[in-house]
Amino acid sequence: MNRSRYIPFERNRYFYGKLLTVRDFMSEQTYFSDKRRLTNRLLFGSGVIAGLQVVAVDDKSISIETGAALDQMGREIIVPSPLTVKLSNVDGFLNNDYAKNVYLCLEYNEKGKEPVHTVAGASGGSEDVSEHNRILESYRLFVREQPPAPALQEYDYLIEDTSIWYDDGQVRVLQSVPRYIEPGQSFELKLSIEKTLQTPHISFEYELEMVQAESVEGDEKLIFSEPTDGAATSYLKSIRLRALPLAVGESKQNASIAAKAGTARLVIGDKLIYELSHIKQTIEVSEEPAQERILDTFYSRSLDRAIETPVEPCLYLAKINLLQMGASYVIDSVDSLPFNDYVINPTMLYKLISAAEKDDISHKNATAYSEVKESVLAPVSPFPDIKQEFISLLGPEAPLPPEQQVSAGITEISIVPQELKKWYQRRQKNFYSEEIEHGLGIGAAVFLTAGISDEQETSDIPVPEMWKRSNLIYSGAQDVFAGSEFTSNYPNISIGFIQDSKKGTFRIGIRVHQKTERIRIRIRWWAVKALEDNGSGQLALEELENGINSAATTTA
Repeated sequence: MNRSRYIPFERNRYFYGKLLTVRDFMSEQTYFSDKRRLTNRLLFGSGVIAGLQVVAVDDKSISIETGAALDQMGREIIVPSPLTVKLSNVDGFLNNDYAKNVYLCLEYNEKGKEPVHTVAGASGGSEDVSEHNRILESYRLFVREQPPAPALQEYDYLIEDTSIWYDDGQVRVLQSVPRYIEPGQSFELKLSIEKTLQTPHISFEYELEMVQAESVEGDEKLIFSEPTDGAATSYLKSIRLRALPLAVGESKQNASIAAKAGTARLVIGDKLIYELSHIKQTIEVSEEPAQERILDTFYSRSLDRAIETPVEPCLYLAKINLLQMGASYVIDSVDSLPFNDYVINPTMLYKLISAAEKDDISHKNATAYSEVKESVLAPVSPFPDIKQEFISLLGPEAPLPPEQQVSAGITEISIVPQELKKWYQRRQKNFYSEEIEHGLGIGAAVFLTAGISDEQETSDIPVPEMWKRSNLIYSGAQDVFAGSEFTSNYPNISIGFIQDSKKGTFRIGIRVHQKTERIRIRIRWWAVKALEDNGSGQLALEELENGINSAATTTA
């Protein structure tokens, strides 16, 4: 469908005695459908409106939930009933290599319905001439082996510049920086690595060459090395940079980021890759807030740019990771809506903004209350210097920053029971993770907690992502949610931990209390470093502070 047909609009003009033909009736329909689709395109964009979640039902098949979406031409796509299909039967699925990531796509499709005989077409005497009496607005599912180019993702180009270092179908390395920043503002350069599970170990590094920017951390070398377990298909590595102040008399300058010649090095397994893109990204540095510049760019687009669409408009419903199993494949994981293509309901957006504002106000009020409380209580406290004297007992060692006191991660535990060798043996119910390093230091006292999660990565998540059910984390007794909309789809399990403080590691153990068809459980864990009493008076400062404030309140 040619996008230019939307404009200009022409509608029928009726008058007595007008001869109505097929052209007139088609124009009547086209006028209203084109105006509606142009409105959809310009006001709502493209993406999923509701539903259309994709899950794996077994090693070879997937299920698509009912739902509605808008494509890049403003056309409505409705999936009216759930659909379960074998992946190899979907259009576009190729058997050339099973160890890969493929993308399930959805596109608008019209089909003729109710064939009838037409008098006008039967002038030759043939009774076989027929036309369709209805047009069914339907959809088509197909598979693509390549993700969309970053520049084609809806509105992303307004917010950040994403470039491709390397892409061979098995491994994709992307780099992103913001489009607009303010002088002196810090920002993140993000390196995203996507791979298949059966791809060998990956490492990548290069030295930064910057203009009008500097490293906050003092290190101008970006280094990524995949963890030895290699249990994930995507990784995110970032380095924090800062824009330099503008030159005197300048209101706007461009910062550039590139790799120093000859320093980029990508290694996949034991193979050094030489075919890397030459990336040089530009960031506009200005005193004007970035949000205002984004809006200015958005509203200054030409109409042609605003309604620009891909040659074959479609929605990427899921990224499916395949494993090679002999001469066939196994679905390892399904990441629903991997590019966050959502259409946000204006009412829901308003409620989200309102909730964010309330949280911000509550945080500011809590901070202000804390400051007032300290200023009011300090003069009447009978122990004005005890806290400071207590801190002096701890010695010269400075407290760890928050990011070194807490760590988190995700691990998967297989719950496939071992085959029973004797009839009297009991079915296996207990399963254990590999040894995990919590990264909070050797010999540290660490508090551990965990819950069931379907999250794929720990990167920043856009607002609409909160609507994905995979973001829910289940912990504690699940029967309290039975019969509600929050009912868990997971088996009832218990979670335990065992720590090795000398090695700074731990293991997670789970017990499955009911039968399930799942073959693995994804566990999200958190580790918090505690202050220990080592005989030198190193107690938790929070407890002491609570005691001081309580005494001060009583005295007042």
